[in-house]
Amino acid sequence: MPILIISEKNKAAKGIAEALGPVTIISKTKFLHVYHIPSKNIYVVPLRGHILEYRNTAQYKSWAKSDPREIITNPKSIDKVAISYASPYIKTLIEFSKLCDECVIATDADIEGCNIGLFDALPFIIKANRSIKVNQLWLSSLEKKEIVSKYRNLIPPKWSWGESGEARAIIDAFIGFSSTREVTNTFKPILNEINNKFVSIGRVQTSLLYLIYLRDLEIEQFIPEPYWTITANLEHKNYNIKAVHTKNPFVKEKESEAKAIFQKIKDEKIAIILNNTKESVVINPPTPLNTSKALVLLTKTLRISARAAMNTMNSLYLNQIISYPRTDSDKYNSTFDHIQYLKNFKPHINYGSYTVNLFKENRMNPTTGKVDAGDHPPITPLVSLEQKSSKFENDLEKKVYDILARHYLALFGKQAKELRTKLKLSIKDEVFASQIVALTQSGFYEIAPFLKKVYQPLFEIQVKELPVNKIFLNEKETQPLPHYTDTTLLKLMEKEHLGTKSTRPTIIKILVDRKLIYRIAKNRFKITEWGKFLISELIKVWLPFLKPDFTRFVEKLLEDVKENRKTMDSVVTTVKKLFLDLFDKFRNNKKAITFQFDSVKDNLKTAMQQNSTQKSFPQTTSKCPTCNTNPMSLVTTSQKKRFLACSDRSCKTYLPVPKTGRITILKSTTCLKCGFNVFKILKRNKNKTTVYYICPKCWSNRYKEETNGFCSSCSGYQISKDQCVKRN
Repeated sequence: MPILIISEKNKAAKGIAEALGPVTIISKTKFLHVYHIPSKNIYVVPLRGHILEYRNTAQYKSWAKSDPREIITNPKSIDKVAISYASPYIKTLIEFSKLCDECVIATDADIEGCNIGLFDALPFIIKANRSIKVNQLWLSSLEKKEIVSKYRNLIPPKWSWGESGEARAIIDAFIGFSSTREVTNTFKPILNEINNKFVSIGRVQTSLLYLIYLRDLEIEQFIPEPYWTITANLEHKNYNIKAVHTKNPFVKEKESEAKAIFQKIKDEKIAIILNNTKESVVINPPTPLNTSKALVLLTKTLRISARAAMNTMNSLYLNQIISYPRTDSDKYNSTFDHIQYLKNFKPHINYGSYTVNLFKENRMNPTTGKVDAGDHPPITPLVSLEQKSSKFENDLEKKVYDILARHYLALFGKQAKELRTKLKLSIKDEVFASQIVALTQSGFYEIAPFLKKVYQPLFEIQVKELPVNKIFLNEKETQPLPHYTDTTLLKLMEKEHLGTKSTRPTIIKILVDRKLIYRIAKNRFKITEWGKFLISELIKVWLPFLKPDFTRFVEKLLEDVKENRKTMDSVVTTVKKLFLDLFDKFRNNKKAITFQFDSVKDNLKTAMQQNSTQKSFPQTTSKCPTCNTNPMSLVTTSQKKRFLACSDRSCKTYLPVPKTGRITILKSTTCLKCGFNVFKILKRNKNKTTVYYICPKCWSNRYKEETNGFCSSCSGYQISKDQCVKRN
């Protein structure tokens, strides 16, 4: 009986097919291959993610000739149609569905995957073969043993999961299409002035932008208040100890008191110890990683974007290195076999000795989180890979894997212990306090040092008094809350129930792409002048839509669909009714917006142009060689000149690059001589293509050193497969 298996991506299709038997490849196009397993008469057809999407029907394609409100009220205003690249995939689905008696949906095992398999692909299959039997293959990894086991135990299709994804797509389509048109039409005068074509509005993205606006407004309006602190540097056996006055901070009204105390004690040389207490504190190992926790960990530790973190985990999954990275579970099922994975780490260069000790001490039970969602286990490394493994596609994959593997091993580690020594001191009758926190037992920190905070040296204080090196009166100012980072935005979105664990990185990227937010120093986000203006105007007339309450309520309804508590149609109807009321409120009140344009358009136009100029340049992952803090940007001027510049304009560091040729920054490849990113240069001359490599830092020093700056001329290293390696 011929069987058709549908996967979401080519790598997954290849992995599934190879796990089930010897494979022959049927090429349909350059990028579309069907994997045939003759011994079992199975055909595995990959998709390319979604092959269908919602668009406006012909009647509503014209923004000028249709009413945006009808996109909400008329069910025929939107329709699900094929994406531009979908045609060969649809033809292949139809072709092989006619040959097969059974269809197995093996798209990604989450809401989005169910929606792609059951609502994008399956309708074409059933239309071509109405008698075909349908089951689902639910995979938590692409390991061969799991594929074989799960294939023998297929499940009924998870219709409610697919319906939840479909409801989301419909809701976001009519909300996005109607509100984008209505707001764009309203803001048309200012859009024409600043050369913007439209205003992108979305249920989740606009609510997130509103929250970023509130934070930035708070920072902007923050008025610093002066305050004073009194600190003392003490000494004990060559260790420095910092003590603080117990009345810190001294607010403005108590400035005179702070200065009087300082005058009283500034020349004192002895601090008398009034109390010396010690407290041992236990630090438990971390809990397993679900998607949200993994994104927070990776963005914080590696200082990468949420999008990069999610994409890298997905690539590791498709390469059969980690388990499925989209999961709500941070608690392993009691039947999960950890030993089979832990034993693989015994010979590992970096993790081996730690893992061997786990077995010696029989530490086979991990910590436990709060949720076992039942769909997938927490994110788990499936294989033990050395950093030089060819299975890694780039340097970022190595770094992400290293953190995920170490974090997993830390789940089985011992508790860490810290000793907190608390001192109460008197300096000429003025009371000071000091706390010395030292690590006494490294425990799980041994394998996961990135989880460890900064500790002080461990030493005993058994004396009654300590020498005072110096006493300081410090004048400071209160500071506002910091701008959001990828990490804090992810936490905010989870707290406010904005988007899903999988879509949150994409939402952040959309705001950047639409020039509504941009990155500043230390990977922090700031709202653009355009984003600020947009939200400040929308607040006047559309606050209920901007607040997270509305989208939070929608997310709850979508969860009800997934759990079969509500039907897809009833939820779509409910949201349409709610949003129509919000839409009408905007339309009825939008006159309040139009009077503000003339007073802001010049400043806004200038700010938009500056922001566009500053933020459109690709960046290296290498730090500026002068400030050693900020990345370098590949700047191209309006006169077609290009060069590398420090992303901090005040640094004024520049490096030359070749004037011609297409430059690719190899962000996963660094020069072994100086540590800077290697650049790949592609030049075309008539029908001939030439590729060469340079390190910009070495290139800039080519007049100081005995080299012409080309990697091919480097005496110690060479480029092999886009990697800098030692010459033989």
